[in-house]
Amino acid sequence: MNICGVLVHAVPERTDEVATALARLPGVELHGRADAGRLIVTVEDSDNGPASDGLAKIHALPGVVAAALVYHHFEPDGDAAGAVAKEA
Repeated sequence: MNICGVLVHAVPERTDEVATALARLPGVELHGRADAGRLIVTVEDSDNGPASDGLAKIHALPGVVAAALVYHHFEPDGDAAGAVAKEA
């Protein structure tokens, strides 16, 4: 499982539009807003693809100026973690 903390900078006049588009992306959750079009989101792996795909989709949204990865957390899936523990 991947969890990415992302700061999205949108064109200020398009912040609401970008927030709506973010809410439609699988694995993306909006957590807050700051001045000048900044949005705080997390991106997680989803059934539709890895978190890195979600980050690429954010970059491609109309009205997005930049999306910066500011935090990343990785954990092996439960089954994979169990297999590693058994091998050790």
